[in-house]
Amino acid sequence: MRYEDSYKQFLKELHENKNREIYARITVLSFSELPLETIEGRVTGGSINIDGSSAIRRSCSLTITAQNFKYNHYYWGLDSKFKLEIGIKNKVDPEMPDIIWFNKGIFILTTFNTSENTKKIFK
Repeated sequence: MRYEDSYKQFLKELHENKNREIYARITVLSFSELPLETIEGRVTGGSINIDGSSAIRRSCSLTITAQNFKYNHYYWGLDSKFKLEIGIKNKVDPEMPDIIWFNKGIFILTTFNTSENTKKIFK
């Protein structure tokens, strides 16, 4: 089997896995579209919409949980550009990366909310 065919088969199995974990990697960009800072975490809700006939072609709303997350408030201001990648946890082929990332494009940030939760574990 050719490499291209085996990769297509891998992606098909990855997509059809009923027990998948979805991740998001959000990278805020400078005006020159250079990366400034990244948030990565497991997606707990949200959507991505693409409408070619609308003035706003792409929109998204995501809720993610990120661990060990430190961010600079300055970068995440309104009207900042960000690059969005969606990842699927690889439970199909151990020789492939742990998360397979798919580029979803560049968006403009119109709202940004964060919350922190401190969790104590008692033994």
